[in-house]
Amino acid sequence: MLREESTPTLRPLKPRPECVQQSKEKDVKPCSMRRIRSSAACTECRKRRKKCNGYTPCEQCTLHDRECVIDLLRDKRKKIHRRALEQELQYYRTFLNQLYQVICECDYADVEQLVSLIRKGGTKEDIKNAVEGYLQHNTQHSIFGESSGKHE
Repeated sequence: MLREESTPTLRPLKPRPECVQQSKEKDVKPCSMRRIRSSAACTECRKRRKKCNGYTPCEQCTLHDRECVIDLLRDKRKKIHRRALEQELQYYRTFLNQLYQVICECDYADVEQLVSLIRKGGTKEDIKNAVEGYLQHNTQHSIFGESSGKHE
């Protein structure tokens, strides 16, 4: 009995689709099967929970004749969002330093008025304006040689 040497049978390979093959030409358009993802959807598509292609105006807004606005601050992957967060953090850091300064340097009556404003639910702008007003008032008294009103 002779031993037959058999080679394993391989399945025939299909050629790659044209859209996947790499071309040396630079003007080749991307494959139509591949979907382009936008980094941020427009406000209308976000509100209606529709797919947005990221262009301005997008297909959905063009089709339904809507205003297409993309809010770049909502895209948390972009640098502009990080800068906005840094500015907000710097704003609150400055505000807290000013509030600390008012508590340390101003009269008890001024501090009580400020605490009362906070407890009554004053807006952030009202509180910030009050803090800046107390600081200006306190520095004017210090310049003219009056006491700062600290109780020791």
